[in-house]
Amino acid sequence: MQPNLNIPLFIVAPDERRDKVIAEVNRPTFSKLTPPMYQMCRLLTFSTLRKEIEHVGNYVKRLRAEILDDWAESCEVEEL
Repeated sequence: MQPNLNIPLFIVAPDERRDKVIAEVNRPTFSKLTPPMYQMCRLLTFSTLRKEIEHVGNYVKRLRAEILDDWAESCEVEEL
């Protein structure tokens, strides 16, 4: 835990662990942070990362880190 941490965080995980990662990020311990962990952290699955890298091809070296925001998904649990 680092105070005043204000950088984008990404969890890269296998597709089959997607639900587990989201559940862990939304644990009460992390939800009490300011801001809550689910607002600071985004999930990028292996399949999405592979697909997007294949799509951009050789340009991947020239991309800015902000492209990960477009590729990753929110860890926030959606209310039903």
